[in-house]
Amino acid sequence: MKINYLLLLLGIFSYSVTAQDKEIEYPFAEPGTKVSRGVFGADDRKEVKDAHGYEDFVRATAVMIPKDKIYGDEVYGWSLSDRLKSQFGTDKFDDNVKYLDQPAIGSCTGFLIAPDMMVTAGHCINSMEDANSYVWVFDYTSESKFIDGMYLKFDPKNIYEVESIIASKLDDESKDDYAVLKLTRASERAPYRFRTSGGVLKNGAINTIGSPTGLPLKFSTNAVVVDTSPNNWFKSNIDSFPGNSGGPVFDQNGFIEGILVRGAVEYSDGSYTGDYKYDEDCDCVKTVQWNSVAFTAGCQAHKITSVPSNALIMAVYENMEYAIKNNLMDRFKSWSIYNWIFNHKYTKEKGRLEPLAIKHKSNEVLADILRHTSNEISDDEGRHFIDLTMSNNNGDALKILLENNVLADAGLNSTNTALQNAVIKNKTNMAELLLYHGADAKIKTKSGDNLLHLAAKKGNKTMAKLFVEKGVGAGDKNNDKNYPEKIAKKAGHKDLAKYLKNARKGRL
Repeated sequence: MKINYLLLLLGIFSYSVTAQDKEIEYPFAEPGTKVSRGVFGADDRKEVKDAHGYEDFVRATAVMIPKDKIYGDEVYGWSLSDRLKSQFGTDKFDDNVKYLDQPAIGSCTGFLIAPDMMVTAGHCINSMEDANSYVWVFDYTSESKFIDGMYLKFDPKNIYEVESIIASKLDDESKDDYAVLKLTRASERAPYRFRTSGGVLKNGAINTIGSPTGLPLKFSTNAVVVDTSPNNWFKSNIDSFPGNSGGPVFDQNGFIEGILVRGAVEYSDGSYTGDYKYDEDCDCVKTVQWNSVAFTAGCQAHKITSVPSNALIMAVYENMEYAIKNNLMDRFKSWSIYNWIFNHKYTKEKGRLEPLAIKHKSNEVLADILRHTSNEISDDEGRHFIDLTMSNNNGDALKILLENNVLADAGLNSTNTALQNAVIKNKTNMAELLLYHGADAKIKTKSGDNLLHLAAKKGNKTMAKLFVEKGVGAGDKNNDKNYPEKIAKKAGHKDLAKYLKNARKGRL
């Protein structure tokens, strides 16, 4: 079998910690508004099955695996023990080397920020040529069965490929190192939420989930941000190895602060290493370890707010859209913290979310959106929303629109008013709602038909009574000189014709 190993060995950078502590800034406002690593101290990595409270984040984290390790439905690779034996030429390991019997097949880590959008490091994927050489696998955990110490099998539904690159940059000078990828299909997994404004907090607690040295996903915690002074990245003392690259760096609430991209390395045996080294004193392999992050490059994360804002805006919109289409109210609520998206230019161009909520009868969602948008809705948009409630027979949505200041007579450029359309379409409840919220009951069509003429054609006596009570004239003639009663009689609605005649003569 052919086994490829990608070791990302980066030089040591030394930085003085000069940034001042900042107040926490609101992390979810509109973008642009002001509102190879090793272990530090004890190895705090643990299996993701023990990451209690972070189960959704584990499910939203994937591992990049080379396609040339895949044969049919089997993914081949060595155990970490075999890999290190081959690398260092010894089978002796220090007690601080963990997970020796587990597979080491991954190359990088990535995480979902929308159902079909994944983020990783730019040095992992920076072109479609790169992307086409790999797949992204979810649920690669210690519970994945490593058969004969040689291969694993993954459910095909957990394996994804890249359709396109939304944004990507890898620049040594600026230290930009990110990639936002569009997957070939959407996942039902709940994506990570992320900071879109403000800045990461110095001394704030952070965590990461990733595939250190290609191992099944591990959860690293007990870490803090130690330097936020660089423009587009920050430094921490989180435990991570090559393979963690591209993984999520998130706070205690699970909100993404950055993309793990670089880390401290140590010079050993003629080269730099950020995970394991040979130690002559014990004649064994050890985990690279520091007592403190001071005087090392630390673990470096690309600030999520330094990813192009259009990619983050797109992700917020897609999460809202997915939640509405699939009637996932809890998912919608979790993303509604980004309420600026409802009136954003991108949303107006891509498609407002109110019509989507009406179409999918997500009335609670519609009410929530309108709390933020009702003052921004144009006359034409308001009429469009009302018409959608009729075509989708969604009277509750119409009530929500009208209670949130969408005008009952919206649609100055329309041939008929919404009330006239409600009568024409024989929607009594909607007609009542429109009248209650101020629709003009005295309106007439170009043919001179008032609301009673229209109700007469449909034989709707309930609506006819409603309009008579509202003062619509049973004695009005249309352009053909016909009373409403005559229209009813011609349409075969004799009882209604009689009622309208009596109304005209004041006999009710």
